[in-house]
Parts: sequence; structure tokens; C-alpha cells
Amino acid sequence: MDIPTFLRQRGFTLLELISTMSIAAVLTTTAIPAFSGLVQRNRITTEINTFVAHLHYARSEAIKRGARVVICRSADGLSCARTEGWHKGWITFVDTNANRELDASESLLRVEAGEDNGILITSGQRRRVVYQATGFSPGTNGTYTFCDPEHPEWAKAVILSNSGRTRLSKTKPDGSALNCG
Repeated sequence: MDIPTFLRQRGFTLLELISTMSIAAVLTTTAIPAFSGLVQRNRITTEINTFVAHLHYARSEAIKRGARVVICRSADGLSCARTEGWHKGWITFVDTNANRELDASESLLRVEAGEDNGILITSGQRRRVVYQATGFSPGTNGTYTFCDPEHPEWAKAVILSNSGRTRLSKTKPDGSALNCG
């Protein structure tokens, strides 16, 4: 008696299953570390894009309002911080009295809360960026370095000129290597 095709058993042999699982294990152990590195590099890029978007917004608001606009690092979203780094967050506000601090009578435009994603944003002693009504940022130019301390070779920098424009770089303005400290 011939067994119909749809009733025949189908499956894998033990040898086929072990071979497939071995190949999957090798692929998984090589792909996961590469994927986690890709994810962290994308986090750095996202942080850079967010920071640059806030700089562009502040510059355009200064021009539109004809007033000074300040971005300063802030951990609480209410005042400018003196010690915390940019990775803790920052605020953008209209600085009508030119004291470079957010006062009760001034408009808070944006708040960016910091994320605990392992990325540091350093700028030396630069605690704020001030845009004039012309869109220029005299005296506050600098290099803002974005890096993962575990992989300093992935570091990138946003360089802000006195004219208020930004550019992305893999080195400091003088061509030397970026550092995460």
C-alpha cells in the first residue's frame, strides 16, 4: 500500500539540526557585538543631530525675535548648570536682560533632558552658547565633543564658529585627535 504524499512525515535529521544550530551560533556570536557597536554609533549621531537642531533653532529664534537667545547646559531644565556636562541636558531661552541666566520674566523656548546612554558631551569650560539678534555667536565659539568613553575612536565634534554656524568634524579645529575627557 502506497502512503499518500500529504501523510508522509517530514522533518530534519539530527545531523541537519546540529549543523544548522552550529552555523546559527557562529553567526550570532559574530553579529551581536558588531550590531551593538552600530547601535552606539547611531546614538552618538542622534545626540549630535539633536544638539545641532537646537543650535539652529536658537539661532533662528534670535534672528526672528531680534533678541539674544541662550542655550546653556542644565540638569533640571529650569536653570543653567555650572558643573554638570551637556549630556545632562540643556535649555534654550530668550535672554532679554543679557545676564546669560534664565530669569522668571524670560521665555523658556526649549528643554532637552539628558539621556543616560553612555555618551558624553564635553566642551571644555563652555557652559553656554549665546546668539545675538544678528545670528552671530561671538565669544562662544568652541568644540563640542560627543563620545562613548569605551570607544574614543568613535568620537565626533560639532564646531561652532563666531558666525553662529556649525560643522561636524572627526578632529579638533587644529587637526589633532578628539579626546573624551
